[in-house]
Amino acid sequence: MMADKPKGMHTYHLDPESLERLYKKYGRPGEIAPGVKAPRKRSIAPDREPGAVPLLETE
Repeated sequence: MMADKPKGMHTYHLDPESLERLYKKYGRPGEIAPGVKAPRKRSIAPDREPGAVPLLETE
């Protein structure tokens, strides 16, 4: 029994070629798209309190 891994967590080891193909398709860590850097600070809606969670409207 493997008690050191959280349940549902999977670890994959990729060869460098596979990893490079993934980076070309989805971008590297810290990018929102291939070659497009993610902004350092995430913006929040100006009328929302920090940490607030939007609620779904029901009728």
